[in-house]
Amino acid sequence: MRKSLIRIIWLIGLLGPIGLQAQVHPSAVRHNCWDIELEVDNTRPPFRSPHIVAEADSGLLLVGMAKEYLGTPYRYGGKTPKGFDCAGFARYLYLHFGYELPPYSGGQAREGIEVSDTRNLQPGDLVFFGGRHHTKTVGHTGIAIQTDPESGVFTFIHASTSNGVIISRSTEEYYKKRYLTARRILNK
Repeated sequence: MRKSLIRIIWLIGLLGPIGLQAQVHPSAVRHNCWDIELEVDNTRPPFRSPHIVAEADSGLLLVGMAKEYLGTPYRYGGKTPKGFDCAGFARYLYLHFGYELPPYSGGQAREGIEVSDTRNLQPGDLVFFGGRHHTKTVGHTGIAIQTDPESGVFTFIHASTSNGVIISRSTEEYYKKRYLTARRILNK
């Protein structure tokens, strides 16, 4: 039920800029493989202001938006949907929520507030990993999707050099050895 609500809010947010002025009629709306049934209360006036997303969990909305870019190719220094690097991907997404992040991972790791325990990660939190050659220095940015509150194991979405935008788990050997810290920018 919560996933459906998030998807509806996401869809409403997308419709906002094009100006939804007419009353929505019950029908299935197809958007990025989501079939959404909208119910209409005919006793209410037409829905004219779809900007209720500010009241929703912006972390979940950010993650939903990030998933739209799965498969986008990696491009060193990339900061557009034509190709992203890890920091450019996070920066691009956060700009849509009114936050201007630094264009590199090390700078992003100093933003917001620290989340010292991965069991407390929330969707949309930034997670940081050591680089290939300097594992103790921030060299990679990801965005937390989901966390097991008991074990602290989390999934994250990021732009990887080999596969572009993908979802990974913190238990994968490469990331497990390199995890450094996490920061909360949204909902702080």
